[in-house]
Amino acid sequence: MRRILSITVLGITALLLPVYLHAQDDSWIPRNMDAVSQHASFRTDFTFDRTMLALANNFIEDEDTRRVVANLNGISVHVYKFAGPGLYNPASLEAVRQQYHDRGWKHLVTSQSARDPYNQGRTDVFIRFEHANVEGAVIMLASPTNINLIAINGTLSPLDLLHLRGHFGIPRFSGDHLTEQNP
Repeated sequence: MRRILSITVLGITALLLPVYLHAQDDSWIPRNMDAVSQHASFRTDFTFDRTMLALANNFIEDEDTRRVVANLNGISVHVYKFAGPGLYNPASLEAVRQQYHDRGWKHLVTSQSARDPYNQGRTDVFIRFEHANVEGAVIMLASPTNINLIAINGTLSPLDLLHLRGHFGIPRFSGDHLTEQNP
């Protein structure tokens, strides 16, 4: 009897371990942001987990946005402002980009100014797929004096991103490009 119980517990553990590990997956949260923000004059870092999102969802009035938030596992927002250009190390930011590449995220978009790519900034969009589903997105906006990184974990569509703008530290942007809009 004891042996059967041990085998049963071992079997259940083996079946549930992948589910547990997937639930604990935090590969969407950027690492080493301290190196990026080391000389920032203003810094904001926060992460909402599934529980906090469920609580915050009670205060959202728009039903479409509430539906999107209910499908999320987490949101991580990192906003850094620098007193002048050249105060962050571009290699530190490139290391963050490399983390997503190394974890299997697909780098979909890089947008830079053709006139002066070094002084106008850069926008990167990374997507993580789980089979045919989008399971995460990262938007990184970097200019000479600002860095904004928004990482979203959960099942979503590009339209869902539009519903999230203006909530949880995600900047408002128009539907056709990622430029910050005035409130």
